[in-house]
Amino acid sequence: MVLKNVNTYLKIAIPLLLAAVFISCAKKLYIDVDYQLPTSADTLAGRTVFIETRDMRNDAEVFDQRAKNNFKHFTGLFALSLMLPEDQHKVLGAYELPMLFETALVQRLQKLGVGVSAEPAPEIPVFQIKINQFYIKLIGQKWLADVGYEASLTQDTQLVAREVVTGSAERMKLMGSGGAEKVISEIFTDMINRLNIERLFQQAKL
Repeated sequence: MVLKNVNTYLKIAIPLLLAAVFISCAKKLYIDVDYQLPTSADTLAGRTVFIETRDMRNDAEVFDQRAKNNFKHFTGLFALSLMLPEDQHKVLGAYELPMLFETALVQRLQKLGVGVSAEPAPEIPVFQIKINQFYIKLIGQKWLADVGYEASLTQDTQLVAREVVTGSAERMKLMGSGGAEKVISEIFTDMINRLNIERLFQQAKL
């Protein structure tokens, strides 16, 4: 797990996020990411996993140079919100990239009925996330986003199921950073929801 004590992390991250709201729009310190859960629920009730997230990117940069010029004050934090019915949003917190993925996938697992253990244990399968790509480019008047990650289940240190998810998205550049945040939210939601978690558990016979 990226962070063992999420509560402690949020006590640090959320005040930083709230403080950023009062800073000029020209000094955007974070990127807003809106995530929408799929409709399926409770299909894996009774299972429990321990989550482990690894950032495997060769380049830790999120933006190419042109895109970076639009986010000069970006601190590496993503403000994750869960989209709810009737255009409501629930702010989950501000996270660095690995915890962004982990938090969203925890939401998916829990909606499917999977429990998430705070500590590893021999009898609990490990749900591992490996982030391979997360890169935003500004080419001409278009934002382009490329995202890729791998999810796997390990039981007794043996890999028993694995799936790779990759995708791209683009959107026309608008005034400010809204266009980039929109394309990031869209591809992030698509990539997280594209993972077939039920099939992973079936392959693993868990």
